[in-house]
Amino acid sequence: MEEVVRLEDVWKVYGKGEAAVTALKGIDLTIHRGEYVAIMGPSGSGKSTLMHIMGLLDTPTKGKVYVGGRDVSWLGEDERALLRRNYIGFVFQTYNLIPTLTAMENVELPMIFAGVPERERKRRARELLEKVGLGDRVNHLPSQLSGGQQQRVAIARALANDPDLILADEPTGNLDSKTGERILDMFDELHDEGRTLVIVTHDEEVAKRAERIVRIRDGKIEEVIG
Repeated sequence: MEEVVRLEDVWKVYGKGEAAVTALKGIDLTIHRGEYVAIMGPSGSGKSTLMHIMGLLDTPTKGKVYVGGRDVSWLGEDERALLRRNYIGFVFQTYNLIPTLTAMENVELPMIFAGVPERERKRRARELLEKVGLGDRVNHLPSQLSGGQQQRVAIARALANDPDLILADEPTGNLDSKTGERILDMFDELHDEGRTLVIVTHDEEVAKRAERIVRIRDGKIEEVIG
């Protein structure tokens, strides 16, 4: 099975000397194409650090990270930014939408950075917003949208450059249970389309949706289910 991301003996240490904190301790993990994986753990377990390293938002102190079979552990920031843009879509708990841009403009943004022509990016942004049920909200600002609608815009934005991997960090954390269920239904649909999904969560109900659950505690993988 084709691998999308692989971590080999990954360690992450913040700070130095007596103030050093070891967030990850020898993580070995492979995500294959088309998988739906939940990374679970209590607060402070290292799960968000793990996601940041998988998403090339951070670099390991020791160990190797492979994306699409390529060792990217020590790439410079410009090269990592290029890989993130082309390869990975992010969905965050706090949505991370730009408040002065409309839903359409927020979804267009990754395509602007990728150099997609204006007509094509507007067509794709509208198509993606329709896909997530917001075809009638394309010109609304984030402040004019509910939390669930903002998260759907964030999902559309994550899909903008057709990424190989979607990383979601507590994507239902700021939503009520009913709205959260709708967002999780959307992730199920993306998985059914063949998307590769990794969701970081502390919620057992969210994790149940995944094919495989990776439990992390104190910076180590404690258990893998599935």
